[in-house]
Amino acid sequence: MILHQYLIAHQMLGYAIIFFGMMIEGDIILFTAGFLTHQGYFDIGIILILLFLGAIIGDNIWYVLGEVMGEKKLFLRIKNLIEKATGPFDEHLKNRPARTIFISKFAYGFYRPILLKAGAMKLSFGKFIEADLVATFLWIFLVGGLGYLSSASFLAIRRYLRYTELTLLLGITLFILISHFITRISKKEL
Repeated sequence: MILHQYLIAHQMLGYAIIFFGMMIEGDIILFTAGFLTHQGYFDIGIILILLFLGAIIGDNIWYVLGEVMGEKKLFLRIKNLIEKATGPFDEHLKNRPARTIFISKFAYGFYRPILLKAGAMKLSFGKFIEADLVATFLWIFLVGGLGYLSSASFLAIRRYLRYTELTLLLGITLFILISHFITRISKKEL
């Protein structure tokens, strides 16, 4: 109830969190934004624009960071870690950047290193942005849509959650009682 009131009272803050959150951590923010949009906390048109812009701007920042890291010896240790994680994907990133960027969006922990690597290996910015636009659009549609649709199913089943909670409580209580009686009976037999 408190979260509900807070989201209604501070909707603009929610939009800002979603925009900046997409630059740092995409999957959780995207899924949550889809879920809350279906719940009516955000306008779908505004949220789609913010999701897309936040993701694209964030991806460009990661790409530029990769370019900077590739040129500076100061970042040698970080560069070596990224090389270990993304080395096997170098050929794919050069020859099929759209596919590699798209697939890496769904491989948790690999997406940002792939963006850094694309910048470090000086992948053409035009190729990068073209691949990233398509991958980001599809990713927002799939993951955001999943969040949106899970909210719809949540609305359908939320009245049954109370019964589920009660059933779970009853099951745990019965388990404890049965365990207690079995322990008692086994102690008597010894």
